[in-house]
Amino acid sequence: MAFFSFPILFSGSSAQLDEKAAEKKQIFDSAALLQKEVSRLLEQQVDLQEDTENPVRPRLPIFFVKGFNALKAKEAALNYKCPYLNLIPYTIQMQLLTEFGPSEDYPKLDKNGYFIETPRPVMEEIEQLEVDLIDYITYHYICTDKMPLLPSSLSSTMKDIGRKLGTDMDEEAVDRMFSLDTVDLLEDDCLIGMLKKCFNIS
Repeated sequence: MAFFSFPILFSGSSAQLDEKAAEKKQIFDSAALLQKEVSRLLEQQVDLQEDTENPVRPRLPIFFVKGFNALKAKEAALNYKCPYLNLIPYTIQMQLLTEFGPSEDYPKLDKNGYFIETPRPVMEEIEQLEVDLIDYITYHYICTDKMPLLPSSLSSTMKDIGRKLGTDMDEEAVDRMFSLDTVDLLEDDCLIGMLKKCFNIS
């Protein structure tokens, strides 16, 4: 699977000198990292199936859609259009199209450029987040022999789920989870246990 990337369209030296320049650059940098992480995950899913007669279409992780939408919200708050961010839905879709053809499962965009999320119970989202994080860590280790950092969009994903739960996040538990080595999160029930602590779920 081809790895898609963009030319650098925005940098610190070319940033507009205004009070929002740092925030705009942060959106750009976060978008670049999100695209890199998700594209790499899709590529790894394909690589691990290269000897499979009927490979399964890679599944987009929950932190892709939620992370993208969180950056769109920051962009809107600044009344700003980040060129990198707004190309991501199309480059990730093209990456999948190149290998697997069209699919109705790819998330649609609303009129404001946000991904439209399929409504589902919040506990189902937490369980999906656990599965996606385990896959993200495991696939990266199998393909590179290295343990990855947690996805850059994990924090915004957890905040979105926390808002749906309507409870305050346990910030100490969140800090502890982010301080753990990713290999420790693969221990039996460690990750789901940590997520439940973060969301104050008994």
